[in-house]
Amino acid sequence: MQVKPEPFNFVLPTKDEFGPGAIDLLPDVLARNRLDKAVFIVTQGRNRSGMLDRPIEALRNRGVDVEVYTGVRENPDLESVADCAGFLRSHRPDVLVGIGGGSSLDTAKAAGICYTNGLENLRDFPVLPAKRQSLPVIMVPTTAGSGSEVNYWSVVTDNSAKEKLSVGDPAMSPLLAIVDPRLCMSVPERATLYTGIDALTHAVESYFSATSNWLSDMLALGAVSLIVISLEQAIADGRDLQARSNMSLASMLAGMSMENVGLGLIHALSHQVSGYYDTPHGLTNALLLPHVLAFNTSACRKKVRSLEALVRGRHGFGRWLKKLYNRFGVQKHMVTIQRKDISGMAERAIQNVNARTNPAGAEVKDLEDILQRSFAVSVQS
Repeated sequence: MQVKPEPFNFVLPTKDEFGPGAIDLLPDVLARNRLDKAVFIVTQGRNRSGMLDRPIEALRNRGVDVEVYTGVRENPDLESVADCAGFLRSHRPDVLVGIGGGSSLDTAKAAGICYTNGLENLRDFPVLPAKRQSLPVIMVPTTAGSGSEVNYWSVVTDNSAKEKLSVGDPAMSPLLAIVDPRLCMSVPERATLYTGIDALTHAVESYFSATSNWLSDMLALGAVSLIVISLEQAIADGRDLQARSNMSLASMLAGMSMENVGLGLIHALSHQVSGYYDTPHGLTNALLLPHVLAFNTSACRKKVRSLEALVRGRHGFGRWLKKLYNRFGVQKHMVTIQRKDISGMAERAIQNVNARTNPAGAEVKDLEDILQRSFAVSVQS
């Protein structure tokens, strides 16, 4: 591949510590930055798992005051973010540690920016005339999928509007991502599959993005390569450290790529479906991926051929993906949408920020067709 003689910009605002055992660096990071009062932001399940016991004990032994917020929801919404921001106002920390999947990481970033800007509602942040930098936020992913640890975006649901909001600004950039693949070893098979496909859709969509560049392409293709050789093994043997390391690195690479060049119709549509029906993000993306890829092919045939060739040893990307879905039973009936909602979701998706960088232009009727092809459709009112 040759570099196009065209200018582009690229931002990687978050420092990364990657590798088995990286979580043990946390006390030194806080000490080096003179951060003495921390709030961990997690789900109740993560708090009960015992995973936090060792890092919290290590911090307290170094004199760090630690509190734990456990109100993270699987699909974070405006209410749960506001509740977390209220917790921060009560405890006045000087650092946040989001630990868990994308929900915990997105909640930490969203609540942190609300706290420092005195906001009750995250919706008000994008229109602020002057934005204050978030508290220092440290991201510790325990799944390999969202890429949220290395970007400044949060996806939060507005339940009243049945809408997923993508809110992002450099002021929300994490201070540090600590990516320790060992923390992913307890992720169940089905969650490993869905989060892995989430990372895959990030990589594929950023590769096909209308604003992609040489550097984003290299990150995206690196992520795809790692996922193709590692996802099935990570599902089959969750204790395989090599497979888990590859998946964690792939998620991080895809997150870096998408932050700079955007995504496409998979995420524009997925956010609507999840907003209406609270569906698992990775599963929703998985069902949309083949149909959006087919829709976009005519607009980026050269890149489609490159993607197929990248997986030549496994008979091409399309065949590999189909085999993966067949092996693990990924089928359209796993998500049901209402016929009456299709037009509204398609109209919203056209306006979604992710649709702006899709390589092929689309109309509402195109998106209605993709929705009907991707999911089971119920005619019940």
